[in-house]
Amino acid sequence: MKYILIIASALFLLVGCSHKEEVKRESLGETRNPPDTSGISPVSTNENPATTSEHLLSISKDSIDHLAPDSYHLTHSSCPKGLVAPSYITDQSIFYVHDSSSEQPIDQIIAFSRSSETCEVLYEATEGIDSLVGIDQTLYWTEYDTRRTSDVSWTIHALDLDTGKVQTIHEGESTNENPTPILTTNDQALNWIQYEVKDDRVISQVISYDEKTGEKSTLVTTELNETGSPDGDYILEQKRTGNSLLLHKAISKDGERRLTLERVADDEEHTLLTDEEILSFDGADDRFAYTSDEGLTIVDREKGETYRYRATARTPVDAATFVNPHTVAFRDRAENVYLADMDTKTALSLRQDGFGHTASKPVYYNDTLCFAVTKGESPDESVTFYTYKMK
Repeated sequence: MKYILIIASALFLLVGCSHKEEVKRESLGETRNPPDTSGISPVSTNENPATTSEHLLSISKDSIDHLAPDSYHLTHSSCPKGLVAPSYITDQSIFYVHDSSSEQPIDQIIAFSRSSETCEVLYEATEGIDSLVGIDQTLYWTEYDTRRTSDVSWTIHALDLDTGKVQTIHEGESTNENPTPILTTNDQALNWIQYEVKDDRVISQVISYDEKTGEKSTLVTTELNETGSPDGDYILEQKRTGNSLLLHKAISKDGERRLTLERVADDEEHTLLTDEEILSFDGADDRFAYTSDEGLTIVDREKGETYRYRATARTPVDAATFVNPHTVAFRDRAENVYLADMDTKTALSLRQDGFGHTASKPVYYNDTLCFAVTKGESPDESVTFYTYKMK
């Protein structure tokens, strides 16, 4: 399949996205040349009011008492050396994947104790581990030969942290250059995109797995016909937010292709954004946020307000994550993590003294924001986890 590849890579593993995910986010299209978007507004949505007010967020370095972080150092001999980025966090532990970086991937899931600052190997894969997430006391991940980007068989596993039991909840194959599933979570549901190739048609399905009942359901199905000139929709990424679903899609029609961010709610689809540069996105209530090389944009559709953080260099601003209805966490230049506050119109820098050289993508689970930093560029440099209780 010539047409389906995947959009641009975020960064390397330490910056919070493993090499396995990077390969999946290459450009999409036959020619790899994006369509002409010179006439498209950076924010084009049919849900926005006719007039909007735009606010440029100012950078603040003032400390906030209730946001004092906890820090944890991965210096104990039980903690394997290497590049580290947190995947899931509970009150007791921070979980991450240790990549063996060998010719034969045998990845490990590591639990870092927040009380003893020691590490425990919870699971060792027979192949590679990708896309580790969690819901309550259960971890989920995809497992496959991560040396390959397509034409692989994969499984989705679940590990019960209380019992240590591991089970397979789903399995499939990724063929014709379609990617393996990237897992996301929302409330008690695990979600991913699954692709099926039938003749010259590619069918994209957003699958939801109910953690409590173990039942699977299909939320959205789209179809791309690649006979001749591509025609139809292909789902690139998905994220459930409350009662709605956000879809990053490639839409092809009459020989042209455009990338959109759409909101699906009550069986209706609404285009929020048409933009070629979306690197990450999230939503909350009547608001959505996305990042690009230009920076961070937050849109409050109900109030008709837009908030922007301008990137200071031509490097990605990524990992947009709502931590409450008025605050979005994000990362800039792989060096710092910020909290964009719509009420104060500021972007609060979370950099601390001795913060280090590189910051991973922040993750947000169980009311806690977490990211890792290093003090140098070597994988053997010391790593520190920072956590912020947001509620």
